[in-house]
Amino acid sequence: MTTAAPALGLLLSAKVDRAHGPRLDDLAQDAGVRLQRHRVEDADPACIDVAFFSRDLYEGSSLRKPGPLSDAFFRVADAAPGLRWLHVCSSGQDLPQYAHTLARGVPVTASTGVTAAPIAQTAVAAILAQSRGFDRWLASQARRAWQPLTGDARPRDLTSMQVLVLGAGAIGQEIGRLCSALGLRTTAVRRHAEPLAGFDDVIGMAQLDDALPHCDWLVLALPLNAETAGIIDARRLSLLPPNARIVNVARGELVDETALTGALAAGRLAGAYLDTFTEEPLPQASPLWSLPTVWISPHNSAASLGHEDRVADCFADQFRRWLARHAGDLGVAGSR
Repeated sequence: MTTAAPALGLLLSAKVDRAHGPRLDDLAQDAGVRLQRHRVEDADPACIDVAFFSRDLYEGSSLRKPGPLSDAFFRVADAAPGLRWLHVCSSGQDLPQYAHTLARGVPVTASTGVTAAPIAQTAVAAILAQSRGFDRWLASQARRAWQPLTGDARPRDLTSMQVLVLGAGAIGQEIGRLCSALGLRTTAVRRHAEPLAGFDDVIGMAQLDDALPHCDWLVLALPLNAETAGIIDARRLSLLPPNARIVNVARGELVDETALTGALAAGRLAGAYLDTFTEEPLPQASPLWSLPTVWISPHNSAASLGHEDRVADCFADQFRRWLARHAGDLGVAGSR
């Protein structure tokens, strides 16, 4: 490859540039492309062809409120007239930061599956802990009360419990696999009722109402879209038995949060582990904060020290594939 080879302008964070820049250079070189890396803080939008919104740039953001690093990145990306592709750290494309890119018709790829393992581990940890009585033991500990679980207060065997996983993508499948390994009975709800490894049963969306009265745990792992928004409304919440609990590691808008709060406050549901909410950060005035049967994490179920590197690995793999498809027509940004 000579210095006259086409140049590709890549927008990325300084942290990713330091840690992964040489690897990205090698991928471009293998494709016969000269890569020009541009850090967010000093990038010229006119030189950008490809942009990588990495996990470190999301720091300080919430689901609907971009932070300063995110704002800085998208000020450049949104102003780049030659932007051809954006890869993002999230598993979905519903963050408001992506709206301008999508409206322009620029392809956006997500880091689907990157967070499946830690999110599933967090969800199943909550299921296991509450199923085994830790919610009650910890409440007793806070009161310095020695209160063993006896008689009917003892937890049920895991093998008697039914977990209904709504959504069978990478996260839902890993939740099903882990629950099955612990002996819980698992049912996946997906668009088509085709067999799926890790689940005892798979049903279609049309059968959801029939399954709700028989589940002990309802786990939400669906993407948010026009079809899934509000899928667990007041009517469907009323179909759940009073011993049922809910896990939401997807999007708050999947659930009627007011109806869910009312059902939990009234004891019509046994409890919940919630990682995501209609408004984030969850307002201080929300009664969910103080309900003793509710466990809350701040949209943080994916937290792990390996997250950033997994996202970078995902981008590198996508970048290699993208270069293979487009290497012949990349002499745009470098010639400007």
